[in-house]
Amino acid sequence: MSLEQKILVVACLVIASVCNASNHNGVETDTIQTDTHIFEKIADDVYFATAAGTVHLVSNSLVVINEDDVLVVDSHITADAARELLSSIKTLTEKPVRYLVNSHFHFDHAHGNQAFPEGVDIIGHEYTRSKLTGDPLSEPTYQVIGSPQVQSQQLAVLDEQIKAAADTDAASSLRAQKAMLERHIVALDEVEPTPPNVTFTDRLSIFRGSREIQLFHPGRGHTGGDVLVYLPKERVLFTGDLLYPWAPYLGDAFADEFPDTLEHLKELDIAVIAGGHGPLIKDTSIIDLAQSYLRSYWDQVSKFHSQGLTVAETLEALDLSDYEDFAVFQLNTPGVLELEVGRMYERLEEPR
Repeated sequence: MSLEQKILVVACLVIASVCNASNHNGVETDTIQTDTHIFEKIADDVYFATAAGTVHLVSNSLVVINEDDVLVVDSHITADAARELLSSIKTLTEKPVRYLVNSHFHFDHAHGNQAFPEGVDIIGHEYTRSKLTGDPLSEPTYQVIGSPQVQSQQLAVLDEQIKAAADTDAASSLRAQKAMLERHIVALDEVEPTPPNVTFTDRLSIFRGSREIQLFHPGRGHTGGDVLVYLPKERVLFTGDLLYPWAPYLGDAFADEFPDTLEHLKELDIAVIAGGHGPLIKDTSIIDLAQSYLRSYWDQVSKFHSQGLTVAETLEALDLSDYEDFAVFQLNTPGVLELEVGRMYERLEEPR
């Protein structure tokens, strides 16, 4: 597969996450749609927010409507996307947004923070605050996956695909994708990473009327500060990027600790898992699959590292074919495996 084809696959994966929003994996929901968002009702006054395909959101959000106010989990990828989220929430309720929770620091989940109005508490792990007060636009993950330069490459590929499209409907769909990506590239110029102003390290509970909202850090995994949002009465768990229907990204991860961190999810009474990407999950066996993948990946990299192989040599020797359908993003996105293996080498070489 050429670099251009791989970049197109990435663009299509983003679009696919929009198209798959209505695939509930057996979870029955009521759906409300705006121009930019699809809200799937997964419990009383609890909505899973995904993209309607007109604005580049990339990540999912959770909207929890309480007696007097609203709590939102994750703010999408830009202030533009976050403003659309806030506007769309008004179709659900006139109650004010009072809390925003960051599941972790990555750009596609937290770079909309700046759009939330004054008076909204932004809550996150201390690690998330430290990352967002640093230089997040220089982070390797942002540079390789989210930067304007990478988006412009995707735009160029879409241009070529539009020129080559023989089918009118296909060309129309590609032009819609192009318009969405062009709007996103403009929105990237506005981004000012905004950290949480309320932090914790282990767990924090919020009580709003009769509703209990539990926030807790189960351990290091996708990042050093992942936060789960759990509604015990409703049996709803928002997992951010610790768990979703595909293999987790490991470019900033603690892959050696990740499987044990996921083990804590098995202690919860869960009816619905809402991940940071993709559709809702009802089958909790996804936890076992993710653990198996992570252990296989880590064990291989550890073995090659102990043999003295370089990162490049490990990339050549690595075999993830048993997880080809699960690791779609890793196997089809330029630079991602290199970031992940490089990060694992960092972990292996850290003093213990």
